[in-house]
Amino acid sequence: MEKIVHELLQHTRATWRRRWWILPIAWLVCLVGWAYVHSLPDVYESDSRVFVNTQSVLDPLLSGMTVRPDTEQRLRMVTSTLLSRENLEQIARESELDVLTGTSSLDAQVSMLRSGIDLSGGQRDNIYSVSFRHNDPEVAHRVVRETVDLFMERGMGDSRLDLTTSQQFIERQLESYEEQLQEKEQEIEQFRRENARFLSGDGNFYSRLERAREQLRQARLQEREAQSRLETLRQTAQERSAHAGSGYQNPELDRRINELQENIDNLRQRFTDEHPDVVAAQRTLTDLEERREREAEEHARDPQTFASFDSNDPLQAAIAETESELASLRTRIEDFEERVDTLEGDVDRAPAVESELTSLTRNYDVLRESFRQLQDRREQAVMSGEVEMQTDSVDFRVLEPPQRPTSPASPDRPMLATAVLILGLGAGTGFAFLLSQMRRTVGDSRQLAEITGRPVLGSVSRVRTPMHKRRRFSELVFFVLGLGTLLAVFLVVMALYLTGSAGVLDELLRLVT
Repeated sequence: MEKIVHELLQHTRATWRRRWWILPIAWLVCLVGWAYVHSLPDVYESDSRVFVNTQSVLDPLLSGMTVRPDTEQRLRMVTSTLLSRENLEQIARESELDVLTGTSSLDAQVSMLRSGIDLSGGQRDNIYSVSFRHNDPEVAHRVVRETVDLFMERGMGDSRLDLTTSQQFIERQLESYEEQLQEKEQEIEQFRRENARFLSGDGNFYSRLERAREQLRQARLQEREAQSRLETLRQTAQERSAHAGSGYQNPELDRRINELQENIDNLRQRFTDEHPDVVAAQRTLTDLEERREREAEEHARDPQTFASFDSNDPLQAAIAETESELASLRTRIEDFEERVDTLEGDVDRAPAVESELTSLTRNYDVLRESFRQLQDRREQAVMSGEVEMQTDSVDFRVLEPPQRPTSPASPDRPMLATAVLILGLGAGTGFAFLLSQMRRTVGDSRQLAEITGRPVLGSVSRVRTPMHKRRRFSELVFFVLGLGTLLAVFLVVMALYLTGSAGVLDELLRLVT
């Protein structure tokens, strides 16, 4: 560590001996550097911040009723295409860059805007920053203003234009589907008229044929039942006539006797023959049978006495009703047989007709379902358009509107002037150090011993005379004055920059040049 400190002191002393090179180099570098820094053109920056609110309270309320655009995707598309050539040309025209910059070339204006406009932000907080730098503050202000306006216009207007275009497309499709549905309906109606005999009734052809056959079988079965019932009724009438003799009939008395016999049979199942109820019923039955025998004898003697009973005979009425039913069944059987014969004759053509109708109906159902879905989509599009027109799905709020800059954003002349001063002093000191290394001298006995490799037995000290001391003092004063003057000039330059009086430097440079 001691050796390092010793070498550092040796280099410092060697550089100090050539200190007169520091001032001229430092002055030259500083003057040239400060002149260059002052000659740099002023660059003005205008910026603006825009907040984009993509969350709307209508989204959960109108869920399923409207089609809401993907605002996040739309914003990403807007930000990625904002600096397209078409948009940059529009910004250049609206900003009147050809007048402000004096450049009539649209390509040059677009190139300047593409390299100068900075659009950033929007990842999480949806706050976008737009900034632009130019030598003219009015150009910077107008470019940022037009860029922000275009950004909000693209964000709000594109979705409305898309909805309008979608509604027009849906309306055209609905008209086309409606025409196709009308054509299909007319085609199906014409087909039904031409093939009415194959399509009448419910169900398909085979089910109708089977149903007709089943109806024929049921009608024939009912015919047989009616025929059997008619024969039974006729046989009963013949037996009654034979039993009564000479054609005597008393239906009411016969009904009472039959009912009483049934009642006696029921009583005998519960009681014995000696039970009072059974005895009374048996006595009544005997009286009725005796009455019937007496009336039969009277009828045999005088048939006109009980003739009125024949006209109201329920048995005869039942026979007449059964004969009428049998005639109706035979007519129905003939109709069913004709229907079955017709269906069996169409058995080869009917399936093809039904298949063709099924195909026509299926196509019609598909068109009708598509038409209904398009109607639903149209209603959603109309409501979405109303919501989009009356409310903003994306709310743009300008947090910081663009302002016309009054002071340049760059270059930072105070910082650059300080850097030039440090560079000048460093260049002078470095040049002095370089000379000390190129023309090295021995500063003390220790260094001499290290160079020669021999021990130093003694040294002769230098005696400084008063004149020599005065000269060294004068040299030090001149060096300090030169360095102090350089620092004073630096302070003056810094004061002019910080107080906004840099115009004085312009006058000085004009006088010098």
